[in-house]
Amino acid sequence: MYQVIARKYRPRLFAELVNQQHVRDTLERAITEGRVAHSYIFSGQRGVGKTTVARLLARCLNCTGGPTITPCGACKSCREMDMGNAADVIQIDAASNRGINEMRELRENVRFQPARDRYRVFIIDEAHQITSEGFNALLKTLEEPPGWAVFVLCTTEAHRIPATIASRCQHFAFRSVGFEDVVGLLERICRQEGIEADPESLAVITQAGDGSVRDSLSALDQAIARCGARLDSSEVRSLLGVFSLEDLNQVTRALLDSDSRRMLEIVGTLVREGHDLQQFWRGLTRHFRNLLVIKIAGAGRLIAAPSSEQERLRDIADRFSQEDLIRYLDLMLGLGEDLQWNVSQRAYLELGLVKLVQASKLPLIEAEVTRLNGTGANAT
Repeated sequence: MYQVIARKYRPRLFAELVNQQHVRDTLERAITEGRVAHSYIFSGQRGVGKTTVARLLARCLNCTGGPTITPCGACKSCREMDMGNAADVIQIDAASNRGINEMRELRENVRFQPARDRYRVFIIDEAHQITSEGFNALLKTLEEPPGWAVFVLCTTEAHRIPATIASRCQHFAFRSVGFEDVVGLLERICRQEGIEADPESLAVITQAGDGSVRDSLSALDQAIARCGARLDSSEVRSLLGVFSLEDLNQVTRALLDSDSRRMLEIVGTLVREGHDLQQFWRGLTRHFRNLLVIKIAGAGRLIAAPSSEQERLRDIADRFSQEDLIRYLDLMLGLGEDLQWNVSQRAYLELGLVKLVQASKLPLIEAEVTRLNGTGANAT
């Protein structure tokens, strides 16, 4: 049976983690010195390895030769972890098991010793969705759990975890994974899978993942299903709905020419070709954000794009003032809610793009205030 890439290449050792060195070092030392805490909070954006590290921790603790930072991968416990059916590792989705009754049931289960392994590891995904009553039911268990229990609460919204819960846990904030790191991971996987992928295709897949390793691997799987053993960048763009720099640059050229009619033609083309208007808005918003960042800070790791694309972005940014780019980005961010909640997406996108043209013609408020103050002074 085919196994998706995100699962096939899920790290099975701490050494295989991408860009989470601070988490790796701390947990390895805790396991080596026998100082594993009874409860952890793993927080960070989606797809950066929170649940993967939780499963790795369980693997290290319950390996027959452990606790060890290098689980063997061959014992029954390790094999069951790889297959996802380890009896003493309980993974719960708090999005659908969030109430007081589910937490009471969990509290009762904690009382039972492991069926075979050293520890019973409870991994709670989307932990921030547990209700207040559910957290209250879990509170005492997290404070004084039996010696064989380890809790790992994974969340994308750490601020929603009550302070009473957080104070009883060790908290690890997972870092976002850089553009180059994700591209490097995709390159290694493509080599192992025998897939021919050019740098542009890998860049498109990484941009589609938007900082999430898991989403990028899922996008790679999708691209391979479409293109086969050789990835074509244009097909990958079409499949994933990622617009090229040339597509987005049509808007900036229309701005330089103050051409409102061209803006309407761009939207018309998008509609005729069946493109997702929200996807275009997201790409355009990211485009203006990149232009503003490169205008302020220059090229570098702040922009998720290859160096060749960053050079082109620099050329475009040089033709706009910083103030104009701030206006454009502000207008694009405001347009997002209109596109999301209204049926007439075309009309809202057309209006938003025409507003960009008009905004470039408006004088800065500061300049107008200075002018009016000067006028008043001359009048006196």
